[in-house]
Amino acid sequence: MTKIETSISINKPVDQVFAFVTNPMNMKSLSPATTGIIFDGKVAVGSRYTVQSKYGAREFNSVSEIVVVEPNKTFAVKAIATPPATDVVSTYTFEPEGGGTKLHISTDYPVMPGTEGMVIPQLRAAADTGLAAFKKAIES
Repeated sequence: MTKIETSISINKPVDQVFAFVTNPMNMKSLSPATTGIIFDGKVAVGSRYTVQSKYGAREFNSVSEIVVVEPNKTFAVKAIATPPATDVVSTYTFEPEGGGTKLHISTDYPVMPGTEGMVIPQLRAAADTGLAAFKKAIES
C-alpha cells in the first residue's frame, strides 16, 4: 500500500467544512461526471451511499461506506471495490487554523510494484484536485 497525503486551507470554520465534507449529497457539486447520489441521509458509521457517474458514454456506480465519524475532527470513507480490486479508505481530518480549517486527506492505495513513479504522482494530483474542489465549493 502507498499512502497519499495532502492538505488545503479553507476559509470557513471547522464545523462548516465538516458538515460539507460529510454530506455525500455534496459530491454532485464537486464533479461534472457525477450524475446522481443515492443516500439515506444518515451520516453514521456503517451507512453506505452510491455515486452515479458518467464518463463519455459509460455509466458507473461506486459504493462507499462511512467507517469513521468523529464530529469536527475525523471522517473516513471506504470505497467498496469490485473484486479483484481492493477497497480503499480515505480519511479526512479537520484542524482549526485561525478562523478557518486545515483539511487533510490520507488514503492508502494498492500500487503495483514498478508503477510507483507513474501512479503516485497521478494519485497525489487527484487528491490535490479533490481538495481544491472542496475548497471552491465550500468557500463560494
